[in-house]
Amino acid sequence: MNNLPDISNQAHWTVSTSKHGFGVSNLHDNNPDTFWQSDGQLPHSISIKFPNRQPIHTIALYLDYDKDESYTPCCVRVYAGTSKYDMQLVNDHQFTKEPRGWVHLRLADISGPLLLAHFLYIELPMNYESGRDVHVRLAKVLGPAPKEEKFRKERILPFTTEEFYMYDTLR
Repeated sequence: MNNLPDISNQAHWTVSTSKHGFGVSNLHDNNPDTFWQSDGQLPHSISIKFPNRQPIHTIALYLDYDKDESYTPCCVRVYAGTSKYDMQLVNDHQFTKEPRGWVHLRLADISGPLLLAHFLYIELPMNYESGRDVHVRLAKVLGPAPKEEKFRKERILPFTTEEFYMYDTLR
C-alpha cells in the first residue's frame, strides 16, 4: 500500500460525535498517540465528502487494541455513493483478531475497476468487549497507484468505443 497516494486532504471530513479535544482533526495529525473519540450511542461514523467524483482504492485506519481495548471497533462497514442518500455497502469487515496498527479496507482490486465516489461513509457499529465509544487513531483515503492513474488519464489501451468505457469503472 506504500505506492498508493494519500488523497485524504482533498475531502471534507466529519464525524458523528466527538469528545472535547478528541475531534476529527486527530484523524489527520500523523500522530498515532492521539485519536478521535466518539461520544454517544452506537453506531459511530466518519463521513468523507469529495468535491469531485474521486477514484478510490483503499481506506486505511490506524487502530490499536493494546492501547484502546473496549474502545477498539471490531467491525467496520464502508459505504460509497454520490451523496449520503444513495450509498451502497462496498466493504463489510469483521476483525478476526484484535487490530494493532494499520488496517487496510480495500475498495478496489489492483487489476480491476476502481471505486468512483463523491461520498464515503465509514460506520463503526460494534466494539470489542461491548464498548460504547470508539477510538480511531489515524485515517486515510488512498487513491489509485500513479501508473494506474496515468493509464486512465492517457487512455493507453487501443479501445476507444463508448461501450468499452461504459465498463471502465464501477459506480
